[in-house]
Formats: sequence, C-alpha cells, structure tokens
Amino acid sequence: LSLDPVIGAIAAGEYMDNSSIRVVEGAVDETSALLQQKWDKIFYTGNGKVARIVMAAAAKNLTPVVLELGGKSPVIVDSNSNIN
Repeated sequence: LSLDPVIGAIAAGEYMDNSSIRVVEGAVDETSALLQQKWDKIFYTGNGKVARIVMAAAAKNLTPVVLELGGKSPVIVDSNSNIN
C-alpha cells in the first residue's frame, strides 16, 4: 500500500531522487521517533490502537494520513489449488 503512490509517480515518468523515499523497519521506539518528524504524508497499515497514535502525531503538523485498518490479503482459490 505504501508503494502505490511511488509506483504511480514512476509510471507517470516523474523523477524520484533517492533521498525522497526511505524504509525504516522497527517497533515502538523506531515508530515513535519517526512520528516526531514532520512529513508530507503518512501511510499506516495496521490496527486501530496504533492508528490513533499515528493520527494524533500527524495532527500536530496537520499531516495528511492514509490508514488501512484491518486489511486482508485477498486470494483466489480455484479447483487447481493445493490448500492442504
């Protein structure tokens, strides 16, 4: 989900500087440090409890937020699928 805007920009032929995008993996400490920064937009996928924290942090800078809560991973299972 977080890559959708990037894919659209690249497909449209927009130049993307390497410093424009960062991926940070971590837990509470890393996320808390990231939420203290000013961002142009925040994408969050996860649960509602953390989403409230993300929204509160984003509101301090009026940062737009996209939340994907309780998302599922859709799949097609047909007669040729081995689901055992």
